[in-house]
Amino acid sequence: MSKHYEIVIFTAGMQDYADWALSHLRGNVAARCITHRLYRHHAIPCREIYLKDLSFLGRDLSKTIIVDNIAENFLLQPDNGISIKSWYSDPKDTALLEMTPLLV
Repeated sequence: MSKHYEIVIFTAGMQDYADWALSHLRGNVAARCITHRLYRHHAIPCREIYLKDLSFLGRDLSKTIIVDNIAENFLLQPDNGISIKSWYSDPKDTALLEMTPLLV
């Protein structure tokens, strides 16, 4: 996707954990493809969830999307969100790969 988009990781996870997890991507993908990282402290706490305000990115929202496994996370910009199923260590998970034609 980095050939088509600027890739930003926006996670409700804590920075230490997220950086640790991203460091385990194969082939140093994070260093080559991810241009920015946003963490829990960049999100807006709202009851049990953290809202991800895409305006925080400073990008044109008409050209910005968020792919997230929790639709409530993008409530502030629902037209920019695409829901994806949660991933839990399934090596056969292809949900993001299957989304490629839609994203491209």
